[in-house]
Amino acid sequence: MLIQCCMCLFSTISSQLVYGVREAKGLEFKTVIILDFFREMPSSLQKPWRELVLDRATEDFERSHPLVATFLKLLYTGATRCIEKLFFVETKSSTAGDATMRWLTKKDSDRPSYATRNNINDVEGMSMTSDEFISEGINNAELAQAMDLGQAQLLLERSIWCFEQTDVIELAAKARIHYSSILFRQELEPPHDGKNFKESAVYVYEMRAAQLIESLMKEGLLFEVLNIFSSATPFLSEYAKEELEKRFIRKVRLAVRED
Repeated sequence: MLIQCCMCLFSTISSQLVYGVREAKGLEFKTVIILDFFREMPSSLQKPWRELVLDRATEDFERSHPLVATFLKLLYTGATRCIEKLFFVETKSSTAGDATMRWLTKKDSDRPSYATRNNINDVEGMSMTSDEFISEGINNAELAQAMDLGQAQLLLERSIWCFEQTDVIELAAKARIHYSSILFRQELEPPHDGKNFKESAVYVYEMRAAQLIESLMKEGLLFEVLNIFSSATPFLSEYAKEELEKRFIRKVRLAVRED
């Protein structure tokens, strides 16, 4: 489970789709569960948080408890990832959690309650539909294109898992090709410099790069074609570079420019 700043986001109940708050920034999900946000809050902030949500904060509150603002921003980020249903799940009672639930569920003459308190018994009923899994998989795959290799690997693992929950095997196959390319690019990262490899080792890299580029082309993953060619170039012979340029790379660059 990935935990960042004492908070997790779930797009479904499956632990395959657990996000930290910062990791989920910019993403959206139909259903979000925020887990143990209040219980995991530092003990020094439990009472100040209670005073804030129950409208008991004094004038010097912000100066006396500056860290509360950080948790407010985290909570805002987590809550705004949700499109339809937002759940707070607390596995243990806490001062901050109890006060927040009291404020959220309180009714008065000016407004109805913001939330209802309930125990979730039908966990399976919260799972996503096939269309939602596809949407989630596509979101992760698209996001992977803009991330570093480590983050891209994680996002594509999630993407593959989402697609595997549906009958659309073509999307899963496409994500697997992209994933294989990311793994290969990780192998080519420093400390390798492409200069001290035996000729037989270079040949293996050439073959793998060529096979992946061909597969990526078939799947329409043009930007990844350019990425893998750039990463593999130090390991390629002049002949291999010329052949790949002629057969694939020139066409890809032209297509990318046209888009």
